[in-house]
Amino acid sequence: MTVPPSPPRRPEDATPLVLRPDLPTRAGFDSDHPLAMGAVGRDGPAISHLGDLAALLPKEASVPVVIASDATGPWILAMLAAWAERRPEGASALQGALCNDAIRICQGPASPAWSAEAALDLAADTLSWSRRALPQMRGARLPVAAPMDGDPVPPLAMALQSGLALLAATSRRERPQHLFAAAGGIEFVMPGDTPGHRAAGAYLAQLWHALLTERYGAGFAPREDLVLYSDEKGPGFARISPPEIDVLRAALAWREAEGTFTCDHGPLQIAPPSPATDTAGEAGPERNAALARWRQERDGNAVQKSLLALREAAKRGINVMGPSVACAKAGVTTGEWAAVLAAALPARSRPVSHAQPIPPADLAPAQARLQQAAQGLARPVTLLLVRPGLDGRPWIEHPVFRAAKDCGVDIRDPGARLSPATITQAVSRERPHVLIFCLASTQSAQMTTSILVDLQKAGFGSIPVLGFIASGEEWLGFEEFAGSMTLRNIGETTAPALLDDLANLIISRRSASN
Repeated sequence: MTVPPSPPRRPEDATPLVLRPDLPTRAGFDSDHPLAMGAVGRDGPAISHLGDLAALLPKEASVPVVIASDATGPWILAMLAAWAERRPEGASALQGALCNDAIRICQGPASPAWSAEAALDLAADTLSWSRRALPQMRGARLPVAAPMDGDPVPPLAMALQSGLALLAATSRRERPQHLFAAAGGIEFVMPGDTPGHRAAGAYLAQLWHALLTERYGAGFAPREDLVLYSDEKGPGFARISPPEIDVLRAALAWREAEGTFTCDHGPLQIAPPSPATDTAGEAGPERNAALARWRQERDGNAVQKSLLALREAAKRGINVMGPSVACAKAGVTTGEWAAVLAAALPARSRPVSHAQPIPPADLAPAQARLQQAAQGLARPVTLLLVRPGLDGRPWIEHPVFRAAKDCGVDIRDPGARLSPATITQAVSRERPHVLIFCLASTQSAQMTTSILVDLQKAGFGSIPVLGFIASGEEWLGFEEFAGSMTLRNIGETTAPALLDDLANLIISRRSASN
């Protein structure tokens, strides 16, 4: 019997629509929020409500949609479902996937305000709900990072850890018979499509099935569609030999023993904006006016009722996706949805870093110079670490700052996503010997300019300022700070160099005071 060839795929089927909003949307802020200034539309479209989303979607409901919205991924999915329910095909016709790696999201710039554990529970809610309400949508697409130095084990172990943590959270919130269906919504994406990637993907699929069977029993059928392969160019995977399964198991066991939400600090980097969106970055009067009209024209009572139902579901541990869809239909905005969850869920705590400590002997000379420079100070050397803008990554756990703390430096972090006025108040309250700015983006540079002006007006211009840049790319435009702060690249700075900078800045401040 001759098997007929498959019909050719249509272009819209082969190329999904990727929804990756701008950083304010991904972090849970509306485009007219003060903290969104300078970042609106810079690295993607601003999506503040269902109307914004509908304007981006094609008329053909069969086009697959891939959502890459970090902390607000569940909200974008809820709005997508609300949009689809209004169409003749209904929500069941939706195809695509939600990039739903809670571990990676919590370590990224758009990390949520709620705790890492709450983020994992929210991802589990989304996975379970999507399998029931949107059968053609995959509720958890987990990327496999490119290997570093040709070692395939760490990225595979990280992806397996994310998938297992998500399934464990799902098992705590779902009945056993529903766990098998939820697992069908998980898929992995390799960072390329070469023979090495294919070998690693087959290896990952084999171990994934074995681990599920070991932890939850029989019933998880092997899946040919578990692993996808992207067409992006990047470092390839070396071919994997069967004996390495024990190595991967050991790496996975070590990561799980260290804790689900540990920090894997490499150089803190952020990709420059694409040329197509580089002229964006600030919400114009027209967009702000349109957002104000949206809020004014919606049914205020329906909004408040839907937000109340969302808050109660989040506080009681009930799946929040149904209430989120109701919020989308009522006209709730991205910032309102995120604010309710931030108030109802446990707050984010500082993640644990498992970076290897620096041997004291390597720090002794620099520590001695800092102690000599600090003689006569009434208290230990105090740093204030401020993070202007929306980047929520925990810089304080970077190895160079941990080493400084080990040497007796008092490092204070008032938190992420603070307004310039709040940062100025923190400087007035803490009275640091050195002020450190964490500069992760163009937006943080713009806010830093405002903060430095405010500090000058408040009489704090004599505080030495050290700026750490997350990327050395010229587009960041930090040249204007050359006269007002000492600039360093976090990826190129060692702990002894940081201690030397602190000693020099304290000496310079004492000389200026004299």
